[in-house]
Amino acid sequence: MAAISPEEQFLCAYDQYADAIFRHCALRLRDRERGKDLMQETFMKAWEFAASGKEIENIRAFLYRIANNLIVDTARRYKIRTEVSLEDMQEEGFDVPSAEDATQRTHQRFTQEQVMALLAEIEEPYRTTVVMRYIDDLSPAEIAEALEISANVVSVRITRGMKKLRSLLEHS
Repeated sequence: MAAISPEEQFLCAYDQYADAIFRHCALRLRDRERGKDLMQETFMKAWEFAASGKEIENIRAFLYRIANNLIVDTARRYKIRTEVSLEDMQEEGFDVPSAEDATQRTHQRFTQEQVMALLAEIEEPYRTTVVMRYIDDLSPAEIAEALEISANVVSVRITRGMKKLRSLLEHS
């Protein structure tokens, strides 16, 4: 069986992770257009890295590391905060999980809106680790690799972030 070329590997990674990277960027920046731009820039930087002949062990964690670095750079440059609409993401062709019936969708939307508002109140770095764990569905090891911190620190941040989220939920 022939080995898969780097180009084919890259295209597979794009197909597999582009929507998730876009959602992550748009969610963190609260700006859909910048989210798209950062998703594209993330894959451009990953391609440049791979084209230089360097090996990427965990492409998913590597892509999130690039995206997070770009998010930090962008957040420093721009102070604009806009809301992200999951419905707009669906209309743009990005896969957004949705419930089967209208009742579940209404409940899910309320829950998502409520969680997003509460997440905005959690300070960094807890917000990032909670989003990466429960929205992006990354493992603590992948988060650690993406953020270049230890898995223990990731676990502590997730625990503290969830504690803060529960506290905010109880008081809302």
